[in-house]
Amino acid sequence: MKKRLLEILRCPVCRGRLSVEGESSDEAIDAGRLVCTCGQTYPVAGGVPRFVAHDDYVKSFSLEWRRHSKTQLDTSVSDVSEKDFTKKTGLRPEDVKGKLILDAGCGMGRFMDVVQRWGGEVVGVDMSYAVDSAYCNLGNRSNSHIVQADIMHLPLALECFDIIYSIGVLHHTSDCKKAFLSLTPYLRRGGLIGIWVYADYNKMHTRSSNVLRRLTVKIPRTALYYLCYVSVPLYYVYKIPVMGHLLRNCIPISMQKKWDWRVLDTFDWYSPAYQSKHRYPEVHRWFLEAGLSEMELFEPPVGMRGRKL
Repeated sequence: MKKRLLEILRCPVCRGRLSVEGESSDEAIDAGRLVCTCGQTYPVAGGVPRFVAHDDYVKSFSLEWRRHSKTQLDTSVSDVSEKDFTKKTGLRPEDVKGKLILDAGCGMGRFMDVVQRWGGEVVGVDMSYAVDSAYCNLGNRSNSHIVQADIMHLPLALECFDIIYSIGVLHHTSDCKKAFLSLTPYLRRGGLIGIWVYADYNKMHTRSSNVLRRLTVKIPRTALYYLCYVSVPLYYVYKIPVMGHLLRNCIPISMQKKWDWRVLDTFDWYSPAYQSKHRYPEVHRWFLEAGLSEMELFEPPVGMRGRKL
């Protein structure tokens, strides 16, 4: 944890400022604890400040991102994450350069990596132990910060971020709308917030996956993970015209070209405790309720961005 993060960290109980006790270098805090005047204390372990005692309902993501800590990071020959980030938020390098940005639900740091390379300073928050993978990937970069916390109870200063984004995360909370509305107080006036959530347009796909998830969420996570390797050969069956299309809607799997992405995304679909699906009019109402303006829609559904008045 970089010491300058203390400038925007706050006690999630009383909103007070935090001071540090423990081992630290001139610039970083590797271990110790954060202390608030209200008496609350929070550990710093492995370079990450931790505001939750455990990973609660997001244990599947702890497993997922530990096993796939680098799978989705861009490389010298792949810019898939950059393209996905722009497609789902509309944000480009010129929008993020020099800005303070919050990644709400950062996982192992896939999109943080994009923002950091584009010149933004980014704070990644996640409730799962994916933060350890994110710290391993990005913790040594000067403009990246990692925090383990609940996005519905963020330990951060209000109205301090120029941009907030959350991609593929809010629909995995117990209340997607509440999770979204909990983010907007941390956005500065004139700042942008963009989210991407699962869509509820393909009724057959939704119905069949919901039925299957009643079973899959009860399967031990490690066993389910290895079961998702079935998606590797099924991909080729699902490419068969007509029959493949029908099968995709009956037993949905990821159709990513890379086999490891396929396993990852299929597990990501069937393992989380919560999974909700939404439509543009519903999400648009959330943005209006939050007092946002200049709403823009992005594909694939459902991606939306707005500005705080």
